[in-house]
Amino acid sequence: MSHLTRSRRPCTLFLVCLAICIQPALATNTDASWQPQPYHLGQGLSFPQHGLRLGGYADLQFYGADHRGSALVLEDMSLFLSQDIGQRWKLFSEVELGDGVTVSHRGASTRDANIDIERFYADYRVSDGVTFRVGKFLTPVGQWNLIHADPLVWTASRPLTTTSAFSRHATGAMMYGTTSVHGKDLDYWLFVDDSQATGLVTSHDLAYGAYGARSSLKNDFLHAIGGQFLYHMLEDRLSVGASFVRYELKNPQQWYRLSGVDFVWTGSRVELSGEAVYRTADNSRLPNEYGGFLQAVVPLPRHLYLVGRFEHYRNPLPDETASIRTLGINYRPLPSIALKLERVDGTHNAALAPSGWFVSIGVLF
Repeated sequence: MSHLTRSRRPCTLFLVCLAICIQPALATNTDASWQPQPYHLGQGLSFPQHGLRLGGYADLQFYGADHRGSALVLEDMSLFLSQDIGQRWKLFSEVELGDGVTVSHRGASTRDANIDIERFYADYRVSDGVTFRVGKFLTPVGQWNLIHADPLVWTASRPLTTTSAFSRHATGAMMYGTTSVHGKDLDYWLFVDDSQATGLVTSHDLAYGAYGARSSLKNDFLHAIGGQFLYHMLEDRLSVGASFVRYELKNPQQWYRLSGVDFVWTGSRVELSGEAVYRTADNSRLPNEYGGFLQAVVPLPRHLYLVGRFEHYRNPLPDETASIRTLGINYRPLPSIALKLERVDGTHNAALAPSGWFVSIGVLF
């Protein structure tokens, strides 16, 4: 049975929810009220009379990992749908076609294609500083995971620090918002996950998602509780965050504790960012997992950016301590379009994030 066949149930659920969102508007409004606002690339298609917005992103990637062959992959094709219901309620969903088409020396294939509901939740805004969320959402650990879409990040490759130690998605409830501390904004996210009870404990997110990685380990939450705080300073040119999560993974089934820190500083000539995580297991025989990266982005003329990143990561499964260096060029002719070329090298990284050349074209629509 193919991935596409196995994914019919979540796709059907999304279509039912879409129908529920737009049916009242169809029943009570004329066709003229469905005139959208003027469309601008990257801002989605908005129908303000109905509080409805459609958007998404797509990215095409070329992988040329050393000694692993090469492939051209339609990596992601995501559709966003948001629906405002009154002044306080909002529904949001993101449905993604992953690895839609792969072209390699063997020819074109859709064998690895999968359809996944990346996000599906309802928000209820209590006040300007408090909103409750129920459903499936991105796990609030670090800053990369919350803005993971290819057109919005600087490199085609993703640091191990942002994928290896925790599930990228959670299913449960969250409270989030922004408050003021000493005259500065403090963003917060507090969540509980009970994926086991909802039955949504399968995903297509590999712990080591780099092309050519040898491990097929997936980090799916069974249960989790945690949160993140992000403090903004220097007129929002510096943000510093801290994360904490206590969770049980499906495979290998084990309880863990994770803490993390992150920052982004934007100067006139450089942007510096970094994240670090430290994970311990209740099973004392399992080694601790930890690592972090530091990334610099330097703007060049003609919408070009030079990107450099160094990452050091200690991983217990498989047992490797990798050092990874990434150097690339990012071209953004428009804020919603990103073309990337990069070279990844390292030591002891062959199993987790193989060296090679990587290219991607991402469009936010």
